[in-house]
Parts: sequence; C-alpha cells; structure tokens
Amino acid sequence: MFKNYLREQIKLHPSIQPQDVVKLCFQATFGAEHLLGDMERVRKYFDDEYLRLSARDGLLVEHISENVCRVNLAVWKKRGLCAERLFGLFVQSAQTKLGGGEELFWEYIAQADGMPFPETEWQSYIEEYKKGGVRPVHHSEVYRSEEHPAYRVIAGENIKKLEET
Repeated sequence: MFKNYLREQIKLHPSIQPQDVVKLCFQATFGAEHLLGDMERVRKYFDDEYLRLSARDGLLVEHISENVCRVNLAVWKKRGLCAERLFGLFVQSAQTKLGGGEELFWEYIAQADGMPFPETEWQSYIEEYKKGGVRPVHHSEVYRSEEHPAYRVIAGENIKKLEET
C-alpha cells in the first residue's frame, strides 16, 4: 500500500513539504520517464552531480512504491559501487513504462491527503497543482536545503538488477 511508503518517507525526511509529496507520488507512478529528453545533457548532469557529491553513509535504497525506489548517489559513491552501472539502471528504468497513469497518480495523492500537513496547507497546494495538470515538480526549497537529495529513480525489473549489485 502506497501510504506505508509515504509514512516511511516522512520518517526519513522530516522536512518533507506538500510539493515533495507530489513529487514522490509522481515518481512512484511514472518513475523517471520524463527525464530522458537530451541524453547528452542527462549524462553530463549525472556525471557532474556524482563528482560534486561527498560520499556518505546512509540508506542506499529507499522504496517509494512496490515498483519504484530512489538510490542515494552519495551512499552509492561511499560504497565504491560503479557509477556507470547506476547510470545504466537509471536509463533503463526511465525507458520503462510503469502503467497506472494519471488514475494511479491521483489515487496516490488521495492516500497522501493531509499527511503530515495541516489539511488547509495540503489542499491549497493540491488545488494550485491541479491547475497545471499532472506534471513533474522539483523538490521544495525546504526539502533541498535540509535533505540534500541526490538520488536516481530505479523502477521495475531494474530493482532486481540493483539488488544484485
């Protein structure tokens, strides 16, 4: 059940904001398929981010749904794992259609209703979000400043391949 994944994310990332929950719901539904436009740019961004990151301990994998997880780049680096392998799994995952579409996305949003925010704050964000249609969003400024997210979304069969790493 998606609500359990959301509860876990709230525990792991206490600075989570409504915008971050919507991002989580989007990634849990669609994976990273929206990120593969310009492969040269995607590759450069990955390489630059990976080089810039300080290696650190922590959770390597955070499941955000039954078929999608986030892999922490700094932990991957700390463990000395092959960056090329992670990039390959990310690209394969982004090319994977997960199914469910907008209906599943809105189901996840409904399960997230009010967690862990005051009802008015959540509803206000969702009403504003709906005006632009279903689309990816960035992490909130609060989340970025407190959590320093640096991960890649891995989905579907690639999670099993990841576990073989």
